[in-house]
Amino acid sequence: MKVTVQQLPKSEVKLTIEVPQERLEKFMEKAAQQISSNFKIPGFRPGHVPLDVLKQHVNEEGLEAHMLDIALPETYTEAVMKEKLQVVSRPKVDIKSKNPLIYEATVAIYPKVEVTGYDKISISKEEPKVEEKDIDEVLNGIVKRHNTYKVVDRAAQKGDRVEIDFAGFDEGGAPLENTHSKNHPLVIGENSLIPGFEDEIIGMKKDDKKEFKITFPKEYHHKPFQNKKVNFKITLNMIEEGTLPQWTPEFIKEVTGEEKTMDEVKTVIRENLAQDRKEAEKVRRENVFLDKLIDHTKLEIPEILIEEEIDMMIQEFKSELETQVGVTLEQYLEQNKKELKDLREQRRKEAEKRLSLRFGLQKLFELEKIEATKEEVDKEMEHIINLYPANEQYKVRKEYKEGSYLLRRLENKMKMDKLFGKFL
Repeated sequence: MKVTVQQLPKSEVKLTIEVPQERLEKFMEKAAQQISSNFKIPGFRPGHVPLDVLKQHVNEEGLEAHMLDIALPETYTEAVMKEKLQVVSRPKVDIKSKNPLIYEATVAIYPKVEVTGYDKISISKEEPKVEEKDIDEVLNGIVKRHNTYKVVDRAAQKGDRVEIDFAGFDEGGAPLENTHSKNHPLVIGENSLIPGFEDEIIGMKKDDKKEFKITFPKEYHHKPFQNKKVNFKITLNMIEEGTLPQWTPEFIKEVTGEEKTMDEVKTVIRENLAQDRKEAEKVRRENVFLDKLIDHTKLEIPEILIEEEIDMMIQEFKSELETQVGVTLEQYLEQNKKELKDLREQRRKEAEKRLSLRFGLQKLFELEKIEATKEEVDKEMEHIINLYPANEQYKVRKEYKEGSYLLRRLENKMKMDKLFGKFL
């Protein structure tokens, strides 16, 4: 097999691979054997049909395509190993000839990475503070979650929990999609609906009906409704008044599960807030370090890798749209009058940033001789597994098998922790 390597800009190479005829015939025989195993041809056992006989019963183009499915991966892998290339992307294959088989495979190889001056990265450290108002905010939140409600016969006011029917119409009186609901629950003043809507309920009594106009915010998440005037018709079905609990010894025990004084409750809240803020400050400093590391990293990123990273980012965005907003990518593009190429271009800079950081970290691990040994990883893995109930540990252990995504992620996290421990 003849292999020619052409160096391309930005750490890419083009392999021209020529497969000799005798090798091609073997690939064709293998393809015929695999295809014939699914055929019943009189006089022949499945998988043992001669090629010339099989050609009389199957589409020759399909047979050739199956042969290429076998030949291309095998010969490409062989060529990469022969040339000792450290590839970091899927190849782009361009078949120049099928008989003889000659094709080009353009692929990204590990780029030359330089990381310098990283030891001079300086990040300010902020000491987390917990003030009395922060503790009061937590206490008020706990009280609100234990609010009890009872039906009242009076006009609705701020803080009441109500149920309403509502329906939205355009200025011509036509009903608007996704602007109607029956027995919709809400607490007046929590602003769960668009600004101004809940104010219209104040003063209404049970079974009252009302009609009013609302202009949607110009930054509303659903573009067709941005700055749109909508006429709403509502009916108030129920009004409940809330009663907030007092911090009695009984309520403290209900909330904490223990008998504590108010000072002890505040101490626990203070400690928890301090720990949370300490962790948040740690994460902030780590993120700043990573952002600055990109500025100290120099490399030429292969275009193929950038495109692959953008592919992954578009897929992530598509999943978010479907699960969080309930629209497809196609609907989003139509609503925002965009094309997929616009979306891809918007994500190019972020894709380059991600890749620069990824390669920069790998280089930094190498320079600083940072690694997570098998013993360290195994010990941490056992710790994680032991956090699960005994009847689930076997399943979790299988998920951390050699070469798995979870195991690689754990190893990388441990290396990152060592890196941050050294520089932060």
